[in-house]
Amino acid sequence: MEITALEEYKGETWRLELDGSRETTYFINASVVDEFMLKKGQELSGGALERIRGADALRKAKRRALYLLGSRQYCRGELMKKLLPTYGEDIARSAVDYVAELGYVNDEEYAPKLAEYLIHTKRWGLRRTRYEMLRRGLDEELVDNTLEEFSEEEIDEEITALLEKRYSAKIQDYDDRRRTIAAFARRGYDYRAVKRCIEALLEREGYEDYEDEDEE
Repeated sequence: MEITALEEYKGETWRLELDGSRETTYFINASVVDEFMLKKGQELSGGALERIRGADALRKAKRRALYLLGSRQYCRGELMKKLLPTYGEDIARSAVDYVAELGYVNDEEYAPKLAEYLIHTKRWGLRRTRYEMLRRGLDEELVDNTLEEFSEEEIDEEITALLEKRYSAKIQDYDDRRRTIAAFARRGYDYRAVKRCIEALLEREGYEDYEDEDEE
């Protein structure tokens, strides 16, 4: 295949036209033109064309990854999911490796920050927090090790704070108490922990004459 035209198109984009290719026109970045020392009249093999297109796609994937990281932090798996549909697995992985080497992606640093946010800001229990961390693409072992750092007392404090803020008037009645426990279950809290905190709060408020239910 011969390069029949190679010219600036728009900004840093160049238009490449080939004779003997099913697709005759390609748009590639100026940096790729320089990297492969392309010029009009040059002969390209099919393999060379694929390498050129791959290099241009990787450049775009890197730029997209950096753009995404400019708005918030991502873990490797999460960033892969963003890039994969457009660029394919190999290019997406190379782009993620690139930004990781620059220090913009670090799952070991990201996991504790995400867990802190979900547990202390969103006030989610460990079960829902674990699900969300895995959904974002974090390694299962890393997630479990991260969540092990949160003590029972720390989680109880979150439960109690949420009870006091939203449910203090709903825990003295049996049916309301059941609904409250169900609401906490949806947040991913352990039933026994919620029940323990409710009992402690009622006792602290001097309300001891309540029906004790054993519900899972």
